[in-house]
Amino acid sequence: MKKSLILLALGCTSLNALAADTSVISITDQAFGAIANDNIDDSNAIQSAINFAVQNNKTVYIPAGTFNVENTLDFTVAGGSHHSRIKVTGEKRELSKLVTSSNISMFKVAHGVEIHNLTLSQTNSQKQGNAIDIPFASYRSHFSKLDIAGFDKGINGKWVIWSRFEDLFINNVNIGINLHGNGDAPAYWNTEPNGWFNNVNIFDNIYVEKSQTGIKLAAMGSNITNSTVQNSNIGVEIYGPANHFTWNNQISNFYAEGVQTVFKVKNSRTLDINGVFAQGGRSNARYRAIIDAENAGSITIHGMTGQDWWQHSAILKNTQLTGKLVAIGGSGNYDNQSTHSNGIIKQTASISLPANRAWQALPERITISGNSAYRVTVSGIRDGYEPVLEEYTLYNFNGSSSFGKISHVSGNQRIKFKFDAGKIFAKLDYSGGGGLSNGKITVEKVH
Repeated sequence: MKKSLILLALGCTSLNALAADTSVISITDQAFGAIANDNIDDSNAIQSAINFAVQNNKTVYIPAGTFNVENTLDFTVAGGSHHSRIKVTGEKRELSKLVTSSNISMFKVAHGVEIHNLTLSQTNSQKQGNAIDIPFASYRSHFSKLDIAGFDKGINGKWVIWSRFEDLFINNVNIGINLHGNGDAPAYWNTEPNGWFNNVNIFDNIYVEKSQTGIKLAAMGSNITNSTVQNSNIGVEIYGPANHFTWNNQISNFYAEGVQTVFKVKNSRTLDINGVFAQGGRSNARYRAIIDAENAGSITIHGMTGQDWWQHSAILKNTQLTGKLVAIGGSGNYDNQSTHSNGIIKQTASISLPANRAWQALPERITISGNSAYRVTVSGIRDGYEPVLEEYTLYNFNGSSSFGKISHVSGNQRIKFKFDAGKIFAKLDYSGGGGLSNGKITVEKVH
């Protein structure tokens, strides 16, 4: 009996401690008056709770139930952008729900905000508004365990720094997570040369489905890991506005299924991708590309697996790509300023040769090493009408080079090669005609 009484007393003490937790306020407290499941707008009640929490350093609790929100819940009203450090949490995301049919940002937040354990839904038939809007320079914020559906953008932010996005399920939106610098125009800080981006953010276990773009970032030093995009046009887009370049972003353990273009990159210096499964379309409905990159500097990809068919393995403009891409039937599409190196043994670039016996240097990033042998494949259109597909062997021994023909479709050893100061040069060995156009050269180290 004494033991039972002691346990009962301890249990009462624990319950009393929870009830007396003065650091947490509920939106259903009498002072605020939100009522679950009544289909009446609770915006004013929840806003009052948020204002009180900001002013008094409290956590806002949203209990189980559905609450209607038809006006933006603004965390910056009481203290401004730099003094809105509060935590908002539901009981569980499948239990605590905020819904709207209005074209609003459901939450407007700034520095040091936490939002956890909620479902945020837009019920209008049109994708509109944002679930969470970060309009100006948020840092050290944390968003986790959220279900988001029906909005134009799930999370929309500008100049977000040192923040975490974890365990997010985002469905039926135009853009899942959109962190932009300053629209298409550069800002005045983070000089590269004059752009302010979203820096050093973590995206962990993000799932986006049925979107135009899953994750879109004007970012530097950010990490996307353990994430998935399905049934969308673009998986991950990383970009710098105008001529302002991002760099040092990483993507790891990424899964894409039913995505037209898995990675889209523009105006970037470096991007590392490690561990990708990319599943394309049917042979009669090929998806676009695994990587579509323009002015994207150096992209490295490791550990990729996949299946099904693609129009292109990669589309490259002024970009150097290193790594193997799994793309059944997917041809590379590269301009003259781009190369694709399969690790260190296979390198591909565009090539055009005039018909005047003039030596043309291959792109500098097509590299060769001493005392090595290479297989070289050249394709293209010669003299404006003649298709070409030819293979050669090249040898580089003690600084001297030689080559021989393996096979050809037409012509008689019309292309010659030489090594000079570590570079490869090529020429058409005849004068007149239209030369070789729309060509592609692949250099593969075999020994």
